Amino acid sequence: MSFEVPMMFLELIAHYYDTAGIDNDGDGLIDEDPFGDMDGDGILDDDGDCTSLAPSFQDSNGDGDLCGPGDLGVDEDFSEQWITDLVNSREIYLVPMLNTDGLRYDMEEYCGPTAWENCATSGWRKNLRDNTVTGISPLPDIDEEVDEGCDGVDLNRNFQFEWGAPLGATGPLFPGACYAGQNNDVYNGPVDDTDNDGDGQINEDHVDGNDDDADGLVDEDWWGGNSEPETKFIQDLTEMNDDDGDGGSDFGITLSWHSFSELVLYPWGHCTGCQTDDHLELIYHGDKMAEMTSYENIQSSDLYPTTGDYCDWQYGAHGSYCYTMEIGTAFHQQPEDINSIALENIGVPFYIAEIADDPRERARIGLEQADKSQWIVSPDNLTVPEEGNVPITMCVDPIFPWTSNTNYSHVMWRMVQPSRAQSDFGASEWIEEPWQMTGFNETGQNCTLTNMQEGILISADLPVPEDKSGKLHYKSMLGTRSGTFPFAYPVPMGTYYVVDIPYRAPFGSAALSFMLFAIVAGAVWGGLAKCLHLILSGDDENIEWNKEDPAGA
Repeated sequence: MSFEVPMMFLELIAHYYDTAGIDNDGDGLIDEDPFGDMDGDGILDDDGDCTSLAPSFQDSNGDGDLCGPGDLGVDEDFSEQWITDLVNSREIYLVPMLNTDGLRYDMEEYCGPTAWENCATSGWRKNLRDNTVTGISPLPDIDEEVDEGCDGVDLNRNFQFEWGAPLGATGPLFPGACYAGQNNDVYNGPVDDTDNDGDGQINEDHVDGNDDDADGLVDEDWWGGNSEPETKFIQDLTEMNDDDGDGGSDFGITLSWHSFSELVLYPWGHCTGCQTDDHLELIYHGDKMAEMTSYENIQSSDLYPTTGDYCDWQYGAHGSYCYTMEIGTAFHQQPEDINSIALENIGVPFYIAEIADDPRERARIGLEQADKSQWIVSPDNLTVPEEGNVPITMCVDPIFPWTSNTNYSHVMWRMVQPSRAQSDFGASEWIEEPWQMTGFNETGQNCTLTNMQEGILISADLPVPEDKSGKLHYKSMLGTRSGTFPFAYPVPMGTYYVVDIPYRAPFGSAALSFMLFAIVAGAVWGGLAKCLHLILSGDDENIEWNKEDPAGA
């Protein structure tokens, strides 16, 4: 299950990118049931497609949770524009499978093609590192066969942060040791034997964020970890993303998929009774993902303590928020369960991408619910003036740290004109129409938030041409002073409001109108009189001629 979900995530992006307005469930509505609980009522089925069914049809995946994640009609009509906006505004790195040789050995040899029958709750979890004799200097394995009693390294215990520290972890009794015949499926890799800082000592300052040897350097002579090609690749991928040149990774958040237990795990994993500096913030986002999946959100070490954990390394060494999703109910899932389990997890990576710009600030805003009570004026409450710009107002919570920088806080808008050839125009008709951007300004007035508290009224004056009529599409984006962007309204992101705009250009003054009328009337009636005169004059001459020559000769 841990690679089916990222592949489905990739498929959804490839299929829906740069599209909009698709009615995914065929109910005549668009984007009405996004991932998660959009309206905050505690029910995932935002549009009622599932809850309107008879109870016997509300548990299509058979997990006992009526209209829960993965059931038919739940989270089935997400916004394609939202997906497009996420891809355009984020850097997303996807590694569907890290332990490729271990997976092949597990499914071809160790458990076999019917692994869900042979290894429902266990399997081969390591790579295929040759650990003959010891894990320090392995001798060549002449027959190239896997020694299941010793070979392989558990990659999720091979990252450098707090690698090998006992602390009740499930690693080997002696970190880095692996002896032939010992079935150690959580072997964490060999001990490092290099004097990394050239001070004549070995392993005196392992990776824990502290200057253990008091030499003014931090974590420069590690004990072990990142010894495998797979974990070295992840280290390179992480540390090469240093866009601001400060020497640290710019990954805001990372997600690691595993099997199994239906859990959302957050750091720390290497210690019990301990908390990170972002404990509440990590819980906040974990709760959101647990809500999407009906999983339980817990600290990683509450499941069991683990040293050399990937998420501990990402957070401890690089400050990146990190979550482990323990997917499904078995190490090898029954084939018929894969689709529904993938569906119930597919919203999580999109949520991760959405909060990736600054998960810490987004969590703090979410904990204060500063973004939930804000609103942008709806079409029903919008007054379109007879002339001039069209003001789009928004009510902002005073504790929301919005910025007046137009690049981050603005109204996106466009004018469109349906044609007679369009019998059913909608979002998909306008995908090629460009958006314009107008910044917000404070009005000095107050407003009432949806929670009935007092807010700050801001406004963007849209320069909608007066000589055009049609439909005005508009939506707002807010950014914070630290650069977190966007907070989109209306919800969900990717949707927008539509209002009819009449022709508003003036037709001129009364005097000019009378003069124009006089000119037109004079030309029309004068021309008509002249024509009548010519016609009548011609008839008189013809009559006189006929009198003189009755025979017409």
